[in-house]
Amino acid sequence: MPWLFGALAAIIVVPYVLDAVRSYWPWLLGLTALLAAGAVGVIVVRRRMITADRDRWIAVHGRLGQIDRMTGPEFEHLVAELMRRDGFSDVRRVGGGGDLGIDVTGVAPSGRLFAVQCKRWSRSVGSPAVRNVVGAVANTYRGHQGVVVASCRFTPPAWAEGTSGGLVMIDRDRLAEWLTGACSLPGARSRPRLLSRLPGRPAVRQAVHPPPVVREDGPGFDGASAD
Repeated sequence: MPWLFGALAAIIVVPYVLDAVRSYWPWLLGLTALLAAGAVGVIVVRRRMITADRDRWIAVHGRLGQIDRMTGPEFEHLVAELMRRDGFSDVRRVGGGGDLGIDVTGVAPSGRLFAVQCKRWSRSVGSPAVRNVVGAVANTYRGHQGVVVASCRFTPPAWAEGTSGGLVMIDRDRLAEWLTGACSLPGARSRPRLLSRLPGRPAVRQAVHPPPVVREDGPGFDGASAD
């Protein structure tokens, strides 16, 4: 029987192994520590490489002019990378058909759950779109902090409805500051200011960098995304 031969081999070999361990344990301990240190070093270097690659990608693509040419999924990817840059973990893109009003989810360093809707639109975001996010956070994503990130502006009713519903509202001007790292979402790694604590926008005003007028593929937005 194979198990019988295995048992006999173990009985014969184990004493020799134990004797070798007793005789050479300092060398074995040092070798184990060296291998462990090497593994940790590889992990640290790999993480730094990933961080450097992400920062370079954000530096190239994280500009308002670039964002104006992005598709909806590309904008969602950018928002996800910004969250990872700020220390968010378990960041996932869930946008697309049947996304239930949320495009990106993540966990802040503080442990708080976030649910983000991304709007890569060419005109102002109105109340219906914001109301969908409020409903998603109240139902499907209960317990999450809701966020709406727009490449444009919000109408005054949309801004009022979002803030009263507890959402973090990021319009074009706030997005520009987030891209540079001057601000961050609540619960992220330490930044000079939190996006949720910046002064509100009581009325629509001209953005510092207004989006260009483009031919829209559908009502209220351009690009492939239906959000």
